Amino acid sequence: MSSTTLGIQMRNVVILAVGSFNPPTFGHLRMLEDAKDSLQKAGMNVLEAIMSPVSDGYGKKTLINWIRADSWECSKSEWTTTLNVLKHHEHDVKERFGDDVGIYLLVGGDVVETFDKFNADGSPVWKREDVEMLVSIGLVVQPRPGSDPEKTLEILGLQGGDINVHMIRNEIASNAISSTRLRAAIKEHRSIKYTTPESVIKYIKENKLYE
Repeated sequence: MSSTTLGIQMRNVVILAVGSFNPPTFGHLRMLEDAKDSLQKAGMNVLEAIMSPVSDGYGKKTLINWIRADSWECSKSEWTTTLNVLKHHEHDVKERFGDDVGIYLLVGGDVVETFDKFNADGSPVWKREDVEMLVSIGLVVQPRPGSDPEKTLEILGLQGGDINVHMIRNEIASNAISSTRLRAAIKEHRSIKYTTPESVIKYIKENKLYE
């Protein structure tokens, strides 16, 4: 696994994932695990991950290992913009862990590619100032097949020391899981959590397979 970090790099970080998560899937959890692996490979210390469901009646909130669900966003009566959700959690993270801790919003490469797109009525999908704020606070990006988020950032002129963007390069991403890639990940001591049942992972560890 390799990764790319553009611009600013924080030592201690928290990962934020926003969406409906209705219902949550192994894919959501695997994406967070991929992001954690990739950021830690780049020398950062991931303190926790936050899943922030949108306000759409999502009810059950479960703590899953190092990942916790947060009810702030889904408790609102109206939809909250991604930037405001990120700002809320940035403030909360710094209050709990200190000012030297950063936060990364986890998104797919397809989301980044919408940064320069327009709605049917001609209005931009994203406000330019919101995009600039998002990339300066922190993004960790999981590229999708066929997506090129780095090109979008280049087109928008969002590169250099003023941005905080980490690109995941992970061979066992949630949309590309195979037994061959899992064996390779185990040999390299990378996490395979949320790719196969816990009982299988336990058996592999107990019997020291594929190492």
